[in-house]
Amino acid sequence: MTRRCIIFAVLAVLWCGTIFMLSGEKAEESSETSGFFVDLVCDIFVPDLDELPEDRQAEIKDNITFVIRKGAHFTAYGILGALSFGAFGFIKRRKLRAAAAVGIAALYSVSDEIHQSFVGGRSCEVRDMLIDTCGALTFLLIILLIIRITDKKRTKSEAAGT
Repeated sequence: MTRRCIIFAVLAVLWCGTIFMLSGEKAEESSETSGFFVDLVCDIFVPDLDELPEDRQAEIKDNITFVIRKGAHFTAYGILGALSFGAFGFIKRRKLRAAAAVGIAALYSVSDEIHQSFVGGRSCEVRDMLIDTCGALTFLLIILLIIRITDKKRTKSEAAGT
């Protein structure tokens, strides 16, 4: 295993620890964390929120909260998938390496949701597992696309240079 793979593996483990720590927050703490971002998004995109009827304000905040919380799942597991892809650098077939990275992210998602079921006010959500896995898969498809594009450019420039 190369030094690069080891660095990615360490980063992936540290990222798993970060996810674990965030998942260990009780519901109130987790809501406070996401609430900061909800307020920020509201300030930017709905500056007149306070002027709306209370039921409309609540609806808007609920919708933004949902997008932020699920977006955080998607992104966190996308990053885990990308780090795992780097850690599996010793697997030469890229599609197999990507599949292994998605598998790791999906398995960690399952274990993390089970972990959440033991935290006050939190629950185990199959929907979140699917969002997590989709995040990893999407990030890895983007990585594979970027690799393919750069490989084609490299091949073209090498062919033009010879």
